[in-house]
Amino acid sequence: MQGCSPNYLTINIEIIIMAKIKSNLHTLTDSADRILLLQGPVGHFFRDFARWLEQRGKQVFKINFNAGDEAFYPATIPNTHAYRGSTEDFPAFLAKFTTNNKIDTIACFGDTRHYHTVARQLAENTEGIRFWAFEEGYFRPFFITLEQGGVNDFSPLPKEAAFFQTAYPRLTEQQYRTPPDVPGGFLPVAAAATRYYVAANLYRSRYPHYTHHRPFDLWHYIKLWSLSGIKRANYWLKDSRFAKRVESGEFGRFFVVPLQVFNDSQVRVHSDFSSVRNFLLHVLTSFSFHAPQNTSLLIKHHPMDRGFIDYGKVIKHFIKRHPKLKGRIHYVHDVPLPVFLRHGTGMVTLNSTSGISALVHNMPVITLGRANYDIPGLTFQGSLAEFWQRPIPPDAELFHAYRQYHMNVTQINGSYYSRVNLQ
Repeated sequence: MQGCSPNYLTINIEIIIMAKIKSNLHTLTDSADRILLLQGPVGHFFRDFARWLEQRGKQVFKINFNAGDEAFYPATIPNTHAYRGSTEDFPAFLAKFTTNNKIDTIACFGDTRHYHTVARQLAENTEGIRFWAFEEGYFRPFFITLEQGGVNDFSPLPKEAAFFQTAYPRLTEQQYRTPPDVPGGFLPVAAAATRYYVAANLYRSRYPHYTHHRPFDLWHYIKLWSLSGIKRANYWLKDSRFAKRVESGEFGRFFVVPLQVFNDSQVRVHSDFSSVRNFLLHVLTSFSFHAPQNTSLLIKHHPMDRGFIDYGKVIKHFIKRHPKLKGRIHYVHDVPLPVFLRHGTGMVTLNSTSGISALVHNMPVITLGRANYDIPGLTFQGSLAEFWQRPIPPDAELFHAYRQYHMNVTQINGSYYSRVNLQ
């Protein structure tokens, strides 16, 4: 650059280096003009998000795939389209749709559903189209996630400590602040899910070729949700007593294993285990051979799986084959996870966001699947056999930088089922 002094160049380079990092929400809105929404979370969030985008001058398109989608995003809204074709025909349909409507941005909830995988691949192979995925919050309960290119292990963020340490000075807020509470709980989720599945089943004939990513029968869910409610009431007293035993120090040194939902895409896509059951058996086997005798293993069932599956028989059968484990393996359902995180020695997980919660509590964590937080300095990098013997807590400064990056960039305060604070 002619006519520029070395000092001028130095100043400009420093300005570039120290430029503040924008949130992903702002990056999306700054770069997008014509946005296509695919399937969103069950509920009204995508309709709210579309209004918010339109208020900022964006043109929003929506594709509904079943009558449940339509219940929350009516077909009467301009630029709303119904896809009634087969899964095999969807790639060609989407390519033509994005071309004809000059789409520059595609957004969806979750990146592993068939229709969304097609969209992600289209964006990767098409210049001028960006793919954004929403997900449940990495830091729960008061956040949702938004990333470009994919979420969880499909996140484009490097799994390197240096990335977060370098980014930290460029963040808007460098000290953690308690987020505003948003309404939560089971009832809003249940109400939205009921409305969704009732509509989807009543008007199934409108979308004869639709393929859902989970069982789609309404009565299937009514039966299992009812069973879940009964089990929760049944476990309440037992689990309350167990929590008090943990807090009193009765179990001494213990490791916690939070189980994930049995059909979670995190298990299917981002791990080499064929099921949660096989992951559990692997952990039990390793614990029986390698864990110190003075340690216990506390296995926590996932609350959303309560009515769907139970691992009690699997665990009892394993203990019968390994009698030395009697009294050292405990299986619980509704003990709040923070009770374990405040008192435990370490956590073993596939790739659950419970692992991030453990890091918040300075608890050593090992991941046996592929997790976006499996970073040297945050999680244990050795074998599971070594972890039982020598669990290492996360580097506090690195985790602070990691946490602040996500709070400033990938996380949005809110709940899909009540209110998301878009700003």
